[in-house]
Amino acid sequence: MPVDDSAFWVAAMMAVGIGGIFMWTDWRNRPSRALALCLGFMGLRLALAPLTYLPGDPGFWAYQIGCRVCETGAILAGQEWARRVAVDTSRMRRTVGVIFRVAQGIALLYGLSEIGYLLIAPGQAVLESQGLLRIQGLGWAFVPVLAVSMLLATIALIFVLITRRDPVESVRLRALMLASPFLLASVALARQWIPISVAIGLLIFLSGSVRYLIIQNQRGQSMRQFVPPEVARLLSAQGLEQAMRRERRVLSVVICDLRGFTAYARERDSEEVVGLLERYYQLVGSVAAECHGMVKDHAGDGVLILVGAPLRDRNHARHAVRLALQLSRRVSSFLAETQVDTQVNTRAPLGIGVGVATGPTTIGALRGAGRLEYAAVGTAVNLAAR
Repeated sequence: MPVDDSAFWVAAMMAVGIGGIFMWTDWRNRPSRALALCLGFMGLRLALAPLTYLPGDPGFWAYQIGCRVCETGAILAGQEWARRVAVDTSRMRRTVGVIFRVAQGIALLYGLSEIGYLLIAPGQAVLESQGLLRIQGLGWAFVPVLAVSMLLATIALIFVLITRRDPVESVRLRALMLASPFLLASVALARQWIPISVAIGLLIFLSGSVRYLIIQNQRGQSMRQFVPPEVARLLSAQGLEQAMRRERRVLSVVICDLRGFTAYARERDSEEVVGLLERYYQLVGSVAAECHGMVKDHAGDGVLILVGAPLRDRNHARHAVRLALQLSRRVSSFLAETQVDTQVNTRAPLGIGVGVATGPTTIGALRGAGRLEYAAVGTAVNLAAR
């Protein structure tokens, strides 16, 4: 196989491989499916490039029309990916969506014009120049049509970058804008330069996509701090569907709150109150972890702790009682030290109240307000609160 033919096959495998990765890792996502389709068309077009069919050869029409369908399909699918990302990202979603639809319509017109030119003058349509650019003759008449389509898509992307809701989306959109000239150059460049141009474009786009995924992963790691660590670990180990399914289980519930907190908060500065709550939460969380409990909720000065969920614990009742005793002792000591340090009014001292109950409880995900909440519902929760 000639070296230049090998280059086409390598570029084709890069395009198809990257598209397959996007499809495999995120096949439920509609933008990812559009991107995979774009890269698939691109890879197929590159794979067809080493073949040569002249007018009159068997398969000439199927080959030439197939090449143009692949080129147009890659452009349309790429614009569709950008449109879906843009509509989900931009505050001007309707305007951006209309601009992308017009751009796609013009790109489709470009593809149909190329096929029409091939049908009318096949001999002229397949001629290639020997210079840097292979287009010659009437083929140049269709380049402005494609240029207008890409200009509109670029304008839409600029609108998105200006009006984006999420700054991280600009990472992969900028990568697309930088990669597009190299990817589209394959329509006009001489044959020997096509694999190089496509490879550069793919690498630019892939670098932006990888950077986007890294930032999203970092966000995910940060979001783990907003859910109980035990739930986060369960999600990592078993996945969302398995970890969040509902089930009936006997477990223990411990609820604690601060007595006299309302009077304390009324007399103190809000920053001081928040500082006290933060140290109180940290102490309760530390004690809960030592006694196999999971802090489920903070509600003002109240803390709900589950023992036996999400991970099973055969000795949940014993651990819950130990947890309640430890909370009573250590939080009381903490509050005594705090009140001495702040010289709070001793006529309304802060205290700790702890409730413990064991019983059958339904645990799992509850949907509401556009999010999932890991919840525990049952008489044990109500009894512990009382």
